[in-house]
Amino acid sequence: MAKRFKRRQKVLDLRPTQFAVGMLEVDEKIKALRGYSKKQLRAYVGETPVPVVISHEKHLYIVDHHHFVCVCYQLNIKKVHIKIIKDFSRSKISYQKFWRWMFASRNAYPFCQFGEGPRKALYLPRDIRGLADDPYRSLAWFVRKAGAFEASEKNFAEFKWANFFRSKNLLDRHGYAGMPQAMVQAVKQAQSPSARTLPGFGKLNLTDTAKAARKAHARGEKIKAMDKRC
Repeated sequence: MAKRFKRRQKVLDLRPTQFAVGMLEVDEKIKALRGYSKKQLRAYVGETPVPVVISHEKHLYIVDHHHFVCVCYQLNIKKVHIKIIKDFSRSKISYQKFWRWMFASRNAYPFCQFGEGPRKALYLPRDIRGLADDPYRSLAWFVRKAGAFEASEKNFAEFKWANFFRSKNLLDRHGYAGMPQAMVQAVKQAQSPSARTLPGFGKLNLTDTAKAARKAHARGEKIKAMDKRC
C-alpha cells in the first residue's frame, strides 16, 4: 500500500534543499515571536504551510520557508503544516534524475554559504540543524526590508542578491562591525545599473533611496551593538 503523508510533519523530518540560511534573519524572526502566546504561535504556524517535494525515497524536501522552519525548531515547535507540490513517492525515477529535476526546476539551490558551487545533492544537510550561516543572505533580507528592492516569487531570489552583495565585498573588511556602512552601500548597489537583472529590482527616487539607506543603517547599528555583546 502506498504511504499516505500527513499534512502535519515533524520539523526534523523535513530535509533542506539549500546549504545555508541567514542566521541574523532567523534571530530577528525569533525575537518577533517571543511574545506570542501558544494560541498565537499555533495560528502563525497554521498560516505558513511549508512547500515540499516528496522524493522517490519518500523523503520530504523543503523547497521554500527554510528560515521559517529554522525559527520553529528554535522555538521548540515540533510540527509544521506542509503543502505537497510534487510527489515522486510512487515513481521509479532514479536518484540522479530526481536531483536533475530538482535543480532544473529551481526547487533546490546547490550553492553553499560562500556562494560557491554547484555542490552535489549528497552534501545537503539531512535536517535544518545542519544549515550553515550566510551573512550576505541576512544582509540581502535586511536591505529588502528597508525597501531597496521588492520581494520576488522566484525561489531563492534573495540568494541572488546575497551573491551580488558578496561580489562587492561589503562585509569583508570589518565583518559585523561594518554592518551599518555595509547596509547603506548595499542600498546604493541595489539601485545601480548592475542590479537591474536581479529579481525584485525596482528603481527608487532619491528621497526613497535616502529613506531606505537610513533605515538600513539603523538596523546595521543594532546588529553591530548585538555583536559587541556576544
